[in-house]
Amino acid sequence: MLNTHDVAIEALTCYSITYQSIAHIGQNANTIYKVIDKESNYYSLRIHLSKNDSMESIWSEEKVIHSEMIWLQSLINDTDLVLPSPIKNNIGEYVTKIADMNCTLVKWVEGEQKQFVPTVNDAECVGELIGKLHKQSSIWKVPQSFTRPSFDNTRISQSLEKLKQLADGSELNKNDVGILQLAGERAILMMNDIERTPGNWGIIHADLIPSNYVFHKQEARAIDFGACGFGYYLFDLGWALSYIHPAFRSQLLESYAKQFDLPHNYDQQLEGFFVAAQLETMNFWLGLPESNEWLPSHISRLSSREFKLYVNKEKFLFSGTPYWE
Repeated sequence: MLNTHDVAIEALTCYSITYQSIAHIGQNANTIYKVIDKESNYYSLRIHLSKNDSMESIWSEEKVIHSEMIWLQSLINDTDLVLPSPIKNNIGEYVTKIADMNCTLVKWVEGEQKQFVPTVNDAECVGELIGKLHKQSSIWKVPQSFTRPSFDNTRISQSLEKLKQLADGSELNKNDVGILQLAGERAILMMNDIERTPGNWGIIHADLIPSNYVFHKQEARAIDFGACGFGYYLFDLGWALSYIHPAFRSQLLESYAKQFDLPHNYDQQLEGFFVAAQLETMNFWLGLPESNEWLPSHISRLSSREFKLYVNKEKFLFSGTPYWE
């Protein structure tokens, strides 16, 4: 079997570029190489191979990856956003198969990556970015063959069941998991009460955390659309706000609302989607071999702060100490 470097080299022969250098820069959900061609253009070559078995197989299916590229291209066509533009191979396909591995090539997005959002101005840039993504999604006509997963109650219920099993086996604190269970059940009830419309449900990025956008001058630029799928727009915001300090959240939402309308009761719903997004991503985290080193303390902080307040129907979105501090 070819190693990923050999796969990357062979994949590049399928594109009309002549590479000058190729460097491995990471492996998580995908294996990623930074490529520079002889004209000094930069690219990101992705081999859709996770570093572990925690990621569901659907994410590496060719039709699912192709659909991600289709939405990316539509965003580039329909907006002024700077995004990782997909490159077709020599036979006009977005997905290149090498040794049963799917590969994609996108243009590199220049910008500064930050560990967190440190200023109000940066938060406003992120809000503008997300608003533009959601505005395009709300009016985009989804192709019939488009295939991406949905972020719905099913995935949250799966996560709650996994957490319960770990608590029953004494691998996680039962009291902490009990609070997560109550919060998750309340969030599910809230989601069940929301009728899906073009104004609140569509294709979302689903992973807008600081590692997945970069800053260039007065602009935030999204990268890594590998988790995109169908979901509530507020789910996307809830996940993004998980990594934004409460002091900056109102400014982010004001900037967002200049691009795309928020529902009248958005603050109450966003707290539920904050909870839902944290629980949904635990499906992935719980499968990571090293998660037992950090996840119990992460869960403990959530259960004693945001999730506890949510269970008690107390507001937390714009105040308090965030779980990471």
